[in-house]
Amino acid sequence: MNKHIIIGAFLLSILILFSNLSLAETTEIKDTSIDYISYREIVVGEPGVIYQIKITNIGTRERDYEVVPDTDIIRNLGTYRIDPSDKITLKPNEQKTIYFYLAVEKELAGRTIIPVEIRTGLEEKTLDLVARPIGPFQEPLQESAFLITAFKVVLIIILVIIIILALIFSFRKMKVRKEEGEESKHEFDEDIETYY
Repeated sequence: MNKHIIIGAFLLSILILFSNLSLAETTEIKDTSIDYISYREIVVGEPGVIYQIKITNIGTRERDYEVVPDTDIIRNLGTYRIDPSDKITLKPNEQKTIYFYLAVEKELAGRTIIPVEIRTGLEEKTLDLVARPIGPFQEPLQESAFLITAFKVVLIIILVIIIILALIFSFRKMKVRKEEGEESKHEFDEDIETYY
């Protein structure tokens, strides 16, 4: 009987531990204020852009924070750097600003979201930093180039149709004049014959 109680208590403690872990994954960071700039326009070929992440410990005890960006997405863009460090310790009511530098070295198709996790203990919060390229690889420029090409094609087609219509009307007018000229010649010949 004692074995069953020990096994039951063990299973119950594992169940409580797993439920706490799953709750910790879904909860936001408590006693912390995070203020950040989430949107930057990136000029391809320029040194890069900076995202500021301001973390404030509004709790009553010291906390360690870790900044963890999604390196798979960043690898497809270029490189990054976190200053002063990706790990900081804040005392109660202390505030620090972390600078997330992003250098874009590869072509971007459009707006990209870079998830950056702020972790402390079992709690975490995901920040979505948005990077939108401007410059030679910007998608709207490609779309506008397509629109300009389409406009040129339509304009050429309209000009060709106008030229063809002008030629058709010219030939018709020439034919009508020629027929009128022949009719007047026949009338003149008939007039001459009647007088003889």
